[in-house]
Amino acid sequence: MKRIIRVFPRRTSYTPDDDMVFIGEPPGLMIPPHDEVHVSCVFTWDREYCEELRFQWEGWTDKPVRLGGPAYGSPVESFTPGLYLKSNIILTSRGCNNNCPWCLVPKREGKLQELPIYEGNVIQDNNFLQTSRKHKDQVFSMLRRQKGICFKGGLQNNLIDDHFIENIQAIRISELWLACDTDGAVPSMQNTAKRLTKAGFTREHIKCYVLIGDDMEANERRLQAVYAAGAMPFAQLYQPAQDTKLDYDRAWKKFHRMWSRPAAIRAHVERGTSMWDYGT
Repeated sequence: MKRIIRVFPRRTSYTPDDDMVFIGEPPGLMIPPHDEVHVSCVFTWDREYCEELRFQWEGWTDKPVRLGGPAYGSPVESFTPGLYLKSNIILTSRGCNNNCPWCLVPKREGKLQELPIYEGNVIQDNNFLQTSRKHKDQVFSMLRRQKGICFKGGLQNNLIDDHFIENIQAIRISELWLACDTDGAVPSMQNTAKRLTKAGFTREHIKCYVLIGDDMEANERRLQAVYAAGAMPFAQLYQPAQDTKLDYDRAWKKFHRMWSRPAAIRAHVERGTSMWDYGT
């Protein structure tokens, strides 16, 4: 098996933390024995920096230095646990059969493909619920051995069925992440949140990604609807697939910050704060 040093532009909660992982420039000390160096780039606006990192690491090692990742459309047919994500974060499938206009997954990964199942407690699949029932059953069998289980990739509301609910009731769930990216998705989200609440899950378990950045008033209504349905909303500012990250104004940044912090969300809802308090 190749000994691979992995280099990331910054550390996140998903970044592996083994001795072969480095953040940014080469360290001013000896590096572990290795066969290759991989510079991993997720976002297109990090490409210039990651290209500089490749150049710097090429001057630090006589082994091949490769640059790739989602920002470069690198092939993603398989998954190796612990390589580019922490070892407890796993993918049991790649791709998605939907074609949402704001989502890059179908373009980068293609149609859904089931993968071998590894041990882990965070399921990061783009659309786990599109996998076959046999695959789901195998994943749930593995999850019965885990604690603090999170489905973080985003669960498609209209695919949550009795089979899924019965199985998550039998394991130690920490978080279930839904998505409500358009106004048209609100009724389906409300129905799903109602079913999950009836099954015994609370707002502490039920989270929901909410895409924002076009119409603050409409976004506010959708975020409020998610909270009222019994889920905790998590606002995500839209970023297109381009080399330069969109720079939102102060009001949008404040709006996003407030709607991505649970304590602030609870206080906001209880006070009945107006959207105009964001400085618009």
